[in-house]
Amino acid sequence: MNTTLRSFPIKCATCESLAQAPVACAECHSLLEHVSGADYFELFGLERSFDIAPADIQRKFLAIARNIHPDAFVSADAATQSVVLHLSSAVNKAYETLRDPVRRAEYILEVSGGKSAADDKRVAPELLAEVMMLREEIEELRAGGNTAAIAAIRPDIARKKDATLHKIADLCRRITADADASVHDDLRLQLNSIKYFDNLLAQLA
Repeated sequence: MNTTLRSFPIKCATCESLAQAPVACAECHSLLEHVSGADYFELFGLERSFDIAPADIQRKFLAIARNIHPDAFVSADAATQSVVLHLSSAVNKAYETLRDPVRRAEYILEVSGGKSAADDKRVAPELLAEVMMLREEIEELRAGGNTAAIAAIRPDIARKKDATLHKIADLCRRITADADASVHDDLRLQLNSIKYFDNLLAQLA
């Protein structure tokens, strides 16, 4: 999936500088017109894609944070300062979402029309059975004070989580405007599954 709502850099309507960092012009600090209604990827001037380098997300975030720092808008009117305040909150939320692979996948599914975790809580029946069995095993080992056996379980669960993350990444890459609904469905199931592995790893901590 390699779709983007707008290409960057774009020209600032106020000073006509090319805006390498989206949201606000680095030269005159004017807010760029596309910001209203932009999704998280467009807000950062990135392709709507799962495969984003963490360094790119970090670089974009730091550039945007500098350009919308309150100090740059001390002489702006109250309405603009209010917009900047809301933008700062949106940029922080976008950063926290895009930097985390699972949250990024959740967002990709959401903006492509897939169901949220609240709307679809399904997981494969065999996974539920496996998780229940593992929880019971962990509780029994903990009750018996067998810390070595508990520690030995963790790598296996971590491998299962990694395998699920690979499936999530592959499904995100397959999401396109005309993707079959089954891709969205499969991605929802895998994202629901990852939470069970996280809970198991937390239980082993």
